Amino acid sequence: MLRILAAAILLGLAGLATAGIALGAGTDFPNELKTIQSLKFEGGTHVPRKEVLAALKTREPGIWPWSRKPLLRLDFVRADTAAIEQTYRQHGFLDAKATARGTPGKTDDRVVVTFVIQEGVRCKIANVTLEGLGPVPEGPVRRHLYARTGRAFNPLYLIADTTHIAYDCREHGFLPDVGALATRRADSVDVRYVVQIGRSYAFGPANLSSPGDLHVKPRLILRELVFRTGDPYKGSLVQESIEQIYRTGLFSQVQMTPLPDSSNGVIEFDLRVRERRPRWLDAGIGSGTSERLNFTAEWGHRNINARGLQAVLGSKAAFDAKAKFILGHVEGTLYDPWVLGARRRGSTTVYYEHRNDRAVPSYVIHQQSRGINFQVRREYRGLTRLTVTQDNTYVDQQIEFIAHVDSTTLDSLNRYVPPSYTTHRLGMEIDRDGRDDPIQPFHGSNNTFAADLAGGPLSGTSSFTRVQAGTAWYFTLRRLSVLGLHGRAGVIDPFGRPQNLNPALDAKVAQVPLEDRFRIGGVNTLRGYNENALPASGGLALLQMNVELRVPLIGPFGTEWFVDAGNVWERPSYIHAKDFAIRFTSEPYERGSVRWIAGAGLRLNLPIGPLRFDVSWATQPDPIGGRGRGPRTQFAIGPSF
Repeated sequence: MLRILAAAILLGLAGLATAGIALGAGTDFPNELKTIQSLKFEGGTHVPRKEVLAALKTREPGIWPWSRKPLLRLDFVRADTAAIEQTYRQHGFLDAKATARGTPGKTDDRVVVTFVIQEGVRCKIANVTLEGLGPVPEGPVRRHLYARTGRAFNPLYLIADTTHIAYDCREHGFLPDVGALATRRADSVDVRYVVQIGRSYAFGPANLSSPGDLHVKPRLILRELVFRTGDPYKGSLVQESIEQIYRTGLFSQVQMTPLPDSSNGVIEFDLRVRERRPRWLDAGIGSGTSERLNFTAEWGHRNINARGLQAVLGSKAAFDAKAKFILGHVEGTLYDPWVLGARRRGSTTVYYEHRNDRAVPSYVIHQQSRGINFQVRREYRGLTRLTVTQDNTYVDQQIEFIAHVDSTTLDSLNRYVPPSYTTHRLGMEIDRDGRDDPIQPFHGSNNTFAADLAGGPLSGTSSFTRVQAGTAWYFTLRRLSVLGLHGRAGVIDPFGRPQNLNPALDAKVAQVPLEDRFRIGGVNTLRGYNENALPASGGLALLQMNVELRVPLIGPFGTEWFVDAGNVWERPSYIHAKDFAIRFTSEPYERGSVRWIAGAGLRLNLPIGPLRFDVSWATQPDPIGGRGRGPRTQFAIGPSF
C-alpha cells in the first residue's frame, strides 16, 4: 500500500513543477573518450555544494596525483541534471531546472563539466491539516510530522509523514489508510493528510508454523511475546516481540505476519522461525598494552536438552612484551533466559585463574583464584538494563623475588602479604545505552552506575563498598565528524577489621585486594601509559575525562584528536583543587596531580571496530607511570570509549 501511495504522491507532484533535463545551448560534449578535469556549478546558491555532489554519479577527480581520473559519461551527466533538480525540490525549489555543458580542459583529453542551475522561487508550507484521526490524539501525531508551517516544502515529507501517522494510529489499536495531498499556491504549499481510521483491534493468538522439525519447544518461543491475547493492539509490541525472540540466540530468522480479522476485531499472527546451529566453537588472538599477546577459545551449546538453556566453556592465556606468562583463565557458564518464571537472564559461572602480578619490578606475586559467580539481568524498555551479581573469590598467592629487596621491604612482604584470602561481594549495575551503534557511534549516550558491597554481612577477608559511575556522549558534527565526551569517577570505602593485603601501602588502600582497587592507564583510559600503570599499587578514588574528535578521511580511513586527563588517589580526601592545574614543565608530576595527555592518531574503521595508531604527549614527565613528556606511540583495536 505504501508503494502505491508513494507512486501516487510523486505523480501528484508532477503538477507542482516541470522538470527540464535538456542539455543547455552551447553544449559541446565530444564523442571520443575524455576524462573529467573538474566540476563547476553556476547559479544555485541555497543548497550546500556537498549535498549536490552527493547526489551526482559524475565524480570529481581525486586530489592525489595517482588518483584515477573519472571518465566522462553522457548518460551520467543527463541523470545528474535530474538529480540536481530533485535535490533542489527537496529544499522547496519546485521550479528548479538544471542543464549541463562541457568545455575543453587543459589538455585535449580533458573536459570541464559545468552544471547550470536555475533555482526559481522557494515554496514554504503555509498550512498542515489532519483529518479523520478520530480517537487518536492529534498533538502527538503533529509532533512527529516533518511537514510544519514555515518550513520549506519537501515532497518526500508526504511519504515520511504518512508512515508516521500510520505508526501512531497502530499504537492506539487501529490499522488506518493514510493519504496525502499537496496544493501549491504561488510561493506556498498547503499540506493535507486524510486518515481513514477504521475499527480498533486487539491481539489474537500467534500460531507457530515454522517448516521442518524444531528442536526448541514451542512454549519457549511463545513465552518471548510481550503481548497477550485480548490486549489492545499496539504495533511496537510486535517488533519488540521479534527482538525478544532474537535475543534468545536460538534463531537466525524470525518472521511475524499479521492476519487481521475485521469481523472479530482481532489480529492473529503467523510466526515462523529458523533455528541456528546449537553448537559453536570460536577462537581468537589479540594484543593490548599489558597483554601484548593473548589467545582465547570458546565452545558453547545454545539449547541444552531442548529447554533453551545455554552452556559456554571459555579460556584465555596472555603474555607480556617479554613473552612472559601473565594470565591464564578458564571458566564454565550456564545461562537460563527465564529465572523464576520471568524474563530475567540468569547465569552461574565457575572459574579458575592464574595471574602473575608484575606491577613491582623486584618481585612477582603469583595469584591463583577460584570462584563462583551468580548473576541475574533484567532488560527494560528504553534501552535500560539492571544487573545484580553475587561473586565469591578464593585467592592463594605466593611471592617470587627476582631482584634484591632490602630487609624492611622483605619483612613487610612476609608479614602483610597473606598466603590466602577470600572476597564475597554483592553488586548492582544500571546501564542505559542510547547509542546508535555500540562500536562506531555517531550520536547518543551510554551511562552506567555500579555499586558493590564486599565482606561485612557477606563475610570474607576484606570489607569495603565501591561506587563508580561513567557517562559517554557522542555528537555528529560537519562532514560526519564525531565529537565524543567521556567521564568516569569512583570511590572505595573500606570498613571493618583492617586486613593489610599488600606491603608498603596506605593502611586503607591495603585493606582492599589489588584487583578491586582503581588503576588507570592504557589505550582506553590515559593513552601513552601502560595498562593500569597509574599507580601500579592502585587507590581508592578515581577521576577520568576524555575528549575525542573523530574525523573521516577517505573510505574507511580517519583521524582522531584527543585529550585525556585523570588520576587515581590513595584516598578521596587527598584530592585537592590544585591537582587539576595544567603545567607545561620538565618537572615531574606530583603523586596527586591529574595527568594531562594530548595526541592524535590514525583510524581504520572495520566491522569489528577501529584499528588505531595513536601518538600522545604529556604536559610533564611521570616517573610514577613510567613515561616522559615526549611522544609515545600505541596500537589498539576497538574504540577508546
